[in-house]
Amino acid sequence: MPGGAYYEFSSKFVLFLAQISVTGLAYFNPMENLQHNHPPIVMVAGMSKGDRAIGKNNQLLWHVPADLKRFKTLTMGNPIIMGSKTFASILQILGKPFSGRTNIVLTRDQDFLYEGVKVAHSLDEAIALANAENPTEIHIGGGAELYRQFLPLVSRLYVTWYFDRKDGDAFFPEFENEFFIEKEYPMEEYKGVAFQWVDYKRK
Repeated sequence: MPGGAYYEFSSKFVLFLAQISVTGLAYFNPMENLQHNHPPIVMVAGMSKGDRAIGKNNQLLWHVPADLKRFKTLTMGNPIIMGSKTFASILQILGKPFSGRTNIVLTRDQDFLYEGVKVAHSLDEAIALANAENPTEIHIGGGAELYRQFLPLVSRLYVTWYFDRKDGDAFFPEFENEFFIEKEYPMEEYKGVAFQWVDYKRK
């Protein structure tokens, strides 16, 4: 390219970049692109009605058989993306990864490996791995930080509200203003603890 033409191209390109810095360029927003190139991303989570507590010391606060069965039913056949601590807690409880579901661990640890488990090191890589399974839904399995990071991409929440205040150290992010109630189930009780399933859909 002749020197004058190169200078003219460079000047226009610099001007273009300057315009982007002022106006922004939503077209290149990676989070926005992710929202349209995959099946629905959903979350199944149980939390206290008062403060949205979900766990303590990397353990669930409640173990209700009916709720665990619902989680299995909703997630079966679909990939589940989770953090390494959540995965470790599953191994502690079940002794193995979730069966019948593709387990995807999202971690910063470049050396993380576990037989039969897929590993991702970024949100887009995790979604790409999940999307490759051709699922009907992509599930986010926690913990709290992954819930927070993925929430902007989520289209539906399957929530179990526990009307039982417990001391937690992990909390689900605020979501009520971004979702509407799609379906409410009757109140139930297990060992004196009242709980209710509520399905939410993004507004």
